Amino acid sequence: MKRILALVFALCLLTALPASAVTVLTMGTGGTAGTYYAFGSEIATMWNRSDLDVEVTPLVTGASKANIVEVCDGGYQLGWSQNDTIFYAYNGDKDIFEGEKFDNFYAMAALYPEAVHLVVAADGDIKNIEDLKGKAVSIGAAGSGTSINALQILELAGLTTEDIKVQWLSFDESSTAFQNMTIDAFFVTAGIPNTGIISAAIKRPVRLISLTDEQMATLQEKYSFYVPVKVPAGTYEGQEPEVTIPSITATIIVAKDLDEELVYNLTKALFEKKGEMTHAKAQVLDPAFAVEGIPCPIHPGAAKYFTEVGVEIPEQSKLP
Repeated sequence: MKRILALVFALCLLTALPASAVTVLTMGTGGTAGTYYAFGSEIATMWNRSDLDVEVTPLVTGASKANIVEVCDGGYQLGWSQNDTIFYAYNGDKDIFEGEKFDNFYAMAALYPEAVHLVVAADGDIKNIEDLKGKAVSIGAAGSGTSINALQILELAGLTTEDIKVQWLSFDESSTAFQNMTIDAFFVTAGIPNTGIISAAIKRPVRLISLTDEQMATLQEKYSFYVPVKVPAGTYEGQEPEVTIPSITATIIVAKDLDEELVYNLTKALFEKKGEMTHAKAQVLDPAFAVEGIPCPIHPGAAKYFTEVGVEIPEQSKLP
């Protein structure tokens, strides 16, 4: 009888245990109206439905900088960030991070480009960056990522805000001002296509200013996060030729101490199950692009997947 009772007790214990432990993860994204939250939520849902035994919760956040700080402080295990903000975090940029380094994270993958559009009138006389001198130019809202990118692009032509009639306008404000012909050009750092540029081009056809090969090389040498991206002809009304412009990337970061096998599985599912997601950005996911412009080490788990599929990790993204 005692033996039978012991067997029954052991059986009860076994049936009471979960089949497998679920790893709970928190992922910082962005605002509810942005791509980071919308696409991030789809990725989380895909991971949760896969056989990875994870429960990933996407959170509404202040995006890039806020996510980096939270991942470094242990609040989140994953987060979304522009790769230029990653560069500033690792280097302790005095303007963005008050001179303090935030480097307790690695990159998982770059997901899609956020192109630095320099928009001018298709029938105007601005053909290159140098032609902006003396013109009315919106470089984005004050303190925005767009404004930082714009200053770096202007620098290629030896220009500063002193050389242009600078205006600090949001995307919508820039679009409206361009349509009303109160500005000659404007910068927008965003995915392709951008709705603000589409709206402006309907009323006033546009041209996108591309960089020369020399300018692109100079830009990348100083700022390793820039990646050239092609904008197909006809993307915007008036934009006839295909152009190559600089871009930054939307990147998923992970805590340094996140388990290697877990990150490997998350990365593998991200690319091999993209067909299960409906967001338009899911269709551009590409392992070859995923390692471009990463200005910090790629997590060993993610690197393992990229190596498996024949993607070489750039030197700047390898572990020291």
